[in-house]
Amino acid sequence: MNILILFTQPWRVGGAETHVEALLKGLFAHKVFLAVNEGSNETKLNQLREKMPNLNILYIQSRGANILKWRQSLNRLKKLIQNEHINIISAQQRTAGIWAWRLAKSTGVKYTVTMHDPWHRAKFKKLYPKIFPQMIVVSSNLADILTGKYGFARKSIALINNGVDFSQFQPINKFLARRQLFIQDNSKMILHVSRMSSVKGAVSLIIIKALECLASVGIFYNLTIIGEGPLRARIEEQASQFNQKYGNRITVKNFVKDINLWYNATDILIGEGRVAIETLACERPVIAIRNTNKFIGLITPENIAYACKINFDGKDKHVADYLIAEEIETAFKTTEKSAKIIADYVRKNLTISEMAQSYLHIFNKLLAKK
Repeated sequence: MNILILFTQPWRVGGAETHVEALLKGLFAHKVFLAVNEGSNETKLNQLREKMPNLNILYIQSRGANILKWRQSLNRLKKLIQNEHINIISAQQRTAGIWAWRLAKSTGVKYTVTMHDPWHRAKFKKLYPKIFPQMIVVSSNLADILTGKYGFARKSIALINNGVDFSQFQPINKFLARRQLFIQDNSKMILHVSRMSSVKGAVSLIIIKALECLASVGIFYNLTIIGEGPLRARIEEQASQFNQKYGNRITVKNFVKDINLWYNATDILIGEGRVAIETLACERPVIAIRNTNKFIGLITPENIAYACKINFDGKDKHVADYLIAEEIETAFKTTEKSAKIIADYVRKNLTISEMAQSYLHIFNKLLAKK
């Protein structure tokens, strides 16, 4: 099958990028073209090329006010579709979906649209069910948003969980990982990894407040925050204030290449989505939280299936610093047996091959329709 994955935003670091990278790995037996927006991170794209030398990457301009560049990019994509006999377009996110719709009108190629987040800035919500015939979502919460706020029919929505390459994320001895990262063996460590956006980055600030709550009663943990984004300066400021008061216990780092070592070095992780899955596969406890409103809390053998279904974005508890603090204390009591049960579940149900096969099943169903 010849597939065009349409990614009409700069390729940088984020949940959508990691989702697509996993999909690309799963589709290795097919001829795949990846379209990304101008302004992408060349280092990240070169890493992608090294991992997948047969991947075809092209640049388009789908943002900004230069309509001439839009037309040029659309024409390039039309020629690609015709010359390479593209069978289907996998549009990632809303803008890519609009472009896929326009391309479909002129070429007849069919397409799907994947929703990675709630599309907070989307206007004309009732328009999208009319132009997006097949939606893919990474969590059941997003499916509920599409039916409740956008008016999509449930039958036009498919849930495909994130797929993870578990050969890269396996448990290793915690102290061995710490020595490679020059972390003290006896420290009690918490890890948080995310893009520091106004939504996910704000979680870092909540975690710092929870640590302040614990520190006020004489309980101390070390926290490493790994991420980049617009909220970085504010997070660093709050971390600095905490360190001045309680000692150097919070470290803020850029994204790292050896993330598997960090997952294994930590005692617990606070996070969501793919980061949560990867950490659980390393048999480390996870407190699932995505935003500053509501969260799931500690992942257990009893709630892991539910957590995967909603991509670790739950509304079970209201976010408050003292509640996060309580979850932290509970997480440090997680048994090895419990961690192994959870790891076995994610390794069995969230593979890249399962994810890719789900996409291909939807592609084939669309292509079979006349």
